[in-house]
Amino acid sequence: MIRNSNTLRIPTPSDLPHLPTSPNLPPVPEPQPPKLAEIEAALRLFDETTAALSARINRLEQVLVQKQQELVATNHKLSENVEALDRTTAWLNLVMESVASGVVAIDRDGIVTTCNRAAELLLSGMVPDPVGADWRATFPDSPLLALLNGIPTGAYEHHIRGRDGRPRILSAQANPLLGPDGALIGAVEVFEDVTEVRRLQESVERADRLKQLGEMAAGVAHEIRNPLNGIEGFASLLVRDLPSDDKRHTFANHIVEGVRTLNRTVSALLEFTNPRRIERRPAVPGDLARSCLELTKAGEAVQPDEIRVALTLHDHAGTTAVPLDGMQLKQVLLNLVQNAIQAVQGTGRTNGQVVITVSREADHLIYTIDDNGPGVPKDERQRIFTPFFTTKDHGTGLGLAIAHTIAALHGGSLSVEDAPIGGARFILRVR
Repeated sequence: MIRNSNTLRIPTPSDLPHLPTSPNLPPVPEPQPPKLAEIEAALRLFDETTAALSARINRLEQVLVQKQQELVATNHKLSENVEALDRTTAWLNLVMESVASGVVAIDRDGIVTTCNRAAELLLSGMVPDPVGADWRATFPDSPLLALLNGIPTGAYEHHIRGRDGRPRILSAQANPLLGPDGALIGAVEVFEDVTEVRRLQESVERADRLKQLGEMAAGVAHEIRNPLNGIEGFASLLVRDLPSDDKRHTFANHIVEGVRTLNRTVSALLEFTNPRRIERRPAVPGDLARSCLELTKAGEAVQPDEIRVALTLHDHAGTTAVPLDGMQLKQVLLNLVQNAIQAVQGTGRTNGQVVITVSREADHLIYTIDDNGPGVPKDERQRIFTPFFTTKDHGTGLGLAIAHTIAALHGGSLSVEDAPIGGARFILRVR
């Protein structure tokens, strides 16, 4: 508030500066002195307005301080909520990354929006960078896409190509992804690699079938062998006693050869049905494969009419000896190499190739036999390890079944797939 301590003095005409007068100008009227009451009223109004403004400023300052305090409290609370959200998000990310199963979420357009590390590893052979990829392009018939159209689905499987190029089986299950208002915003799929589980299941089923078949075959083989020995004996006497130019001599020879073929089949059957045991002794893995190639080349040398096949060995297993049943594994490798050679020769190619690769993987020893023959059709790949199944004109159908048994006794497996050089690839894993 403005206060005046001195008495207000009103100026008089004598206080004004003297101005020259001109005869052409009208006379200047003398100013009228203001009224003292009006001035005092104006001053009081000014004081009241100033006091009101000062009070309003003080009130605004109080409100501003209060709002600043509220803003600080709100910011602090917001920071706590953001930190809590960050901790929750980080925890959920850790959980997602630690889950062994693959988790993939897609939006309404089929675009992958979320993918954990397990899913990235499992899908790396099909989709190098899953997030942002179009699920429709990779799996056009996936039941996950059916959920986007409101079609429910149960458990299903994906057959994919793994990081190593080998086929893998994923067991999957999908569920719709709903927003807060219950509207469909996408779908989520959870899957896991069950390739080894399927392989073990097939091995158990095959073992059960072989056990039943072996029990039956052992009894039948013994019943067949006795009369066969008698037939061979009598036919041999006829061959000895009949003249060589007699037709009966020729017929008797055919009987002896047929009986001996049956005896070989029965012997192989008995060998297959007899329980096998392995005797592990230190052996260098590459030496077993090298020995098989030497035996194979020696056999080719006495058969000059056969089409030559180039045999190659890649030994990546080192020279460290491993406890193995060398005799039985050599039998398996020799069977696989000879099968590969016969498959290539059957095509009539002059550039036939058979490549053996020996390597180590974790606690397994791996023998890979590749050829550039016709390959094995996919619908026959499980049947070729079943006893008596053969595609050869003179085969017994027991070689691969015995090889599969020997691999299982070593804690491994025997499988077949497409070879990079165009034919079949047999993979023998032993532990």
